[in-house]
Amino acid sequence: MKKIVLLLFIILVGNTFSQNQNPKRELRGAWIATVVNIDWPLGKENSTEIQKQNLINQLDSLAAAGMNAVFFQVRTECDAFYKSNFEPWSHWLTGEQGKAPSPFYDPLQFAIEESHKRGMELHAWFNPYRAVRDTALYSPDENHVSVKHPEWIITSLKFKMLDPGLPEVRKHVLNVMDDVLVNYDIDGIHFDDYFYPYGPKISNEDSLTFYNHSRGITNIDDWRRDNINLLMKEIYEIVKAKKAHVKFGISPFGIVRNEYANTNGFNSFDIIYCDPLNWLDNKIVDYITPQVYWEIGHEKADYAKLVPWWSTIKTDRHLYIGQYSSRMAAPDYKGKKSELGDQIRLNRSYPNVLGSVYFSAKSITRNWSGLADSMKNDWYKNIALPPTMEWIDSTPPIKPENVHIVETKSGLLIDWNMPDAATDDDFPNYYLIYKFNSKEEIDLNKSEHIVSKVLSKKTSYFNLNENDKNVFYVITSVDRLHNESSGVILQID
Repeated sequence: MKKIVLLLFIILVGNTFSQNQNPKRELRGAWIATVVNIDWPLGKENSTEIQKQNLINQLDSLAAAGMNAVFFQVRTECDAFYKSNFEPWSHWLTGEQGKAPSPFYDPLQFAIEESHKRGMELHAWFNPYRAVRDTALYSPDENHVSVKHPEWIITSLKFKMLDPGLPEVRKHVLNVMDDVLVNYDIDGIHFDDYFYPYGPKISNEDSLTFYNHSRGITNIDDWRRDNINLLMKEIYEIVKAKKAHVKFGISPFGIVRNEYANTNGFNSFDIIYCDPLNWLDNKIVDYITPQVYWEIGHEKADYAKLVPWWSTIKTDRHLYIGQYSSRMAAPDYKGKKSELGDQIRLNRSYPNVLGSVYFSAKSITRNWSGLADSMKNDWYKNIALPPTMEWIDSTPPIKPENVHIVETKSGLLIDWNMPDAATDDDFPNYYLIYKFNSKEEIDLNKSEHIVSKVLSKKTSYFNLNENDKNVFYVITSVDRLHNESSGVILQID
């Protein structure tokens, strides 16, 4: 029988953001778009069981590709993919706005449970203002905001949106967010880039609102930006007051103003009134995910100019980059096959870039151009933890207790007890197991040594290699915000 030694010392864990081939701390996410059934459900006419199984399959694929977060679209056009107290069920879920799934299930609740089973965060993704994407597609439900409150609506061709300048609109959106925040165990609230219309640019459609609700602002463009900023601030305050651990993030258009990064594209600051520097300066977001959807060397919007510019913004908030995988991994893409890999390598060369989010999930779940294979076998072959957010929680959990190894018919088994709550009352959310060939090799910042992320509350781990000699295992506790405890070392001699 092997000699098994529990070493009576611990290894302290440091949070490092050093950029390398497979960093230990990196946000790896995918947007699951539900509008027009881009990613899910695969068909709004599909049965409940088919919809659920399709989502399970997609989450399995994302987890296998190394994703640690999903951004699940739950509100596409003032509708709901959950049991809302304020808005009707989505047309894109059942084929009829206002019609509940039958047999009934709650897609958001289901997605949360299944994502957490796979060790992935779930961020509930909302379109804050879009009310009707295309008036020609279907008839809205009688309880839809465009029917109940037409006075809240700005119309641009076939597009309808809530008027951001109206206090009643802000209150409605806040109620919607609060409803989800209170009733669902989400990890984040996420907004995309649909603020004012992309085109044609708004002109005088909100002039009466400006007259009645200018808040002392004399320039209408400044007022429109302030409308957006005011709602973002109020959302952040509600999130932190109700569930401080929930993250709030936004994915703005990748170009703010062309002079910032020497680009020549769409100016989101002046057309859709997007002001992400304000959100960062005022710390009313936890992360920002600019949609840098162009190639390295693009004539008007060079990825290799935009990412470095975003990385220069002085802030303690997180920066993830939104990447257009559905275009650049598409089978008919004419650009470089290495484009996405080159972008990831460029991202990792900037310490302030802490991860990527891919639009959209189907490029991964369908393994377009071998994308999922590249993630699994190369870019994301090692387990990674989302970066910690010290302004939310910097207290690590307590290390595992009563750690020991036993020999069973199934092999060696590591077993431990869940520790007491830390000083912030948090218990471990999962555990990490590292493997090293020598004591001198032990370095918990190297992701290649993580052999398992143990999600089960049954705190045990099988399949240790009985042929190993002088092997060291280290077990740590990790809380919901991914703070990691000191490590307990086990030696098999």
